[in-house]
Amino acid sequence: MKYLKDLDIVLQEIMARWDVPGMAIGIVKGDEIVYVKGFGVQSLETQVPVTLDSVFCVQSISKCFVATAIMQLVESGKLDLDAPLVRYLPYFRLDDERCPQITIRQALSHTSGMPDMDENEYIELVAHPEYDEGSAELFVRALSIKKLVANPGERFNYSNIAYNVLGDLLAKVSAQSFESAIQEQVLLPSGMPHSSFEPKDIPSHLLVWPHLRSPEMKVNPSYPYHRADAPASFLHSTVVDMCHWGITSLKRGNYLGQRILSAAGYDLMWTPVTKRGNPPNLFEEMGLGWTLGHFKGVKTICHGGAGFGATSFLLILPENNSAAVLMCNEESDAHYLGIQAVADALIGQQPQVNKVSGMVPVSRALVEGGLDAAYARCSELKAGGEQDYYFDEYTLDSLAFQLQMAKQPDLAIEVLGLNIHFHPDHIESYLEQAKLYLKKEAMAQAKEVLLKALSSEPDNATVANLLEMNE
Repeated sequence: MKYLKDLDIVLQEIMARWDVPGMAIGIVKGDEIVYVKGFGVQSLETQVPVTLDSVFCVQSISKCFVATAIMQLVESGKLDLDAPLVRYLPYFRLDDERCPQITIRQALSHTSGMPDMDENEYIELVAHPEYDEGSAELFVRALSIKKLVANPGERFNYSNIAYNVLGDLLAKVSAQSFESAIQEQVLLPSGMPHSSFEPKDIPSHLLVWPHLRSPEMKVNPSYPYHRADAPASFLHSTVVDMCHWGITSLKRGNYLGQRILSAAGYDLMWTPVTKRGNPPNLFEEMGLGWTLGHFKGVKTICHGGAGFGATSFLLILPENNSAAVLMCNEESDAHYLGIQAVADALIGQQPQVNKVSGMVPVSRALVEGGLDAAYARCSELKAGGEQDYYFDEYTLDSLAFQLQMAKQPDLAIEVLGLNIHFHPDHIESYLEQAKLYLKKEAMAQAKEVLLKALSSEPDNATVANLLEMNE
C-alpha cells in the first residue's frame, strides 16, 4: 500500500473539485483494517466533522445485505431460490399474467422483469414517509397496478421494487420485522453494531445529512426515508462497520469465527446470472445481489449506491484479498472517481483525480449568474476545450433531479431544457421535462416537449404512450 499517502491527497482534491461536503473511506486487507479516515463535515449547517463514528446512509449497498439474509433462509431450507415469490407472498400481484412466474432468484439478480420506480415516484415516496411495520406489505399490495417490463428471466432490469418485495418476504418468512431479522441474522454477527435500517436508531449528533445542489450545495431540506423502501435503499452504517462487512465478505461469510453464510452461499451470490454491461468495467455481470466485473484486469465484486443527496461504493477485490468502502454526503460521480483512486492504490498503481462532471461548473454558474451564465458555461464545455471536465448527455440529468428534490421544479425544467439544447438526441431529458410540466398541469408545454422527442426518435414507445395518455 505504498500509495496511501498519495491517496489522501487525491481524495481531498476530488472533494474540492466536486464540492463534496463530507466523505469517509475505509480499506481492508485480509482481516485487518489498514486505512480508515473521515474528511469534511457531516452537514454544511452544523459543520460537525466527519469522524469514524459518523453514520452515513449507504443507499443501494443495502441490497447486498438483503441478498445475504435471503440466502440464509435458502440454506436453512425455509426458501427455495427457484420457487415463485407468490408461494411465500400470496398477495404479491402485478397487472400482468406473467407475475406468478417470478422467482426469488430472478428478483435477487434483477432479472424478474419487474419495473423500477422512476425519479418522480421516488420523490413522491420520500415526500410522504411511513414508519409503521405494515408499510412494506402495503407497498407490495399496491404493486397490483404495475406491469412487467420484460419476461421473467429474460434480461437484466435493475429494480428497487424487487428488493422491497424481498424485504417483505424476509419479514414474513422470518416471522419478525425486516429490520429485526436483518439486524440479528446479518448485521450483528458481521461486527456491525452501529448499523441500522432505521434512521431513528441513529444518534442525531452522528447522523450524516445528505446534500443537494439547489443549485448551491445545501443540506437536503428533509431527511429522506420510507420504511417500505428500506431493503432497497436505507441501511445506515459507519465506515468501521462497513469495513467489518468487507472482512466478512472476503472471508465468505465468516467474521471473527462467527459464520453468517456458507462459503458456497457466497460463491453462488458471486456467480454471474446475467450480463449487465459491456466489459471491461466494474458492471459487467449481475450475480445475486452483487455486481461482478473487472478493474484494470483485476476481478471485482461490488455495489454502489446513490440517491437523495448521498452516494456510496463498496468494492471487493477477492484475488487481491482486499476491500474498500467510500461514502459521501452529496450526489454526483465523485464517489465513483474516489473508489477508482482507491482501487488504483490497492493494485499498486498511482491514484488519479481524473475529470470532473460538467454538472459542477454549471451549478456554480447558476449560483453566480443564473440561466444565462449556465448557458454560457454549457457552451464552453460542449466546445470541448476544457480538459478537466466531461459534458455528456447525462451531465445535467442528475442536477435536474436534485433540483426537484430541493423543491425547485421550475429550475429543474430550465436545466433539462439546457440539456436538450446541447444534447438534442437525449430522450430521457425530454421525458423528464414533460413529466414536470404534467405535474404543473401545463399540458400544452408537455405535449410540445413530447412531440419534439418523437421527432428525434419516432419509434420511442415510452414517449408515444405518455403522449397518448395525456391527449
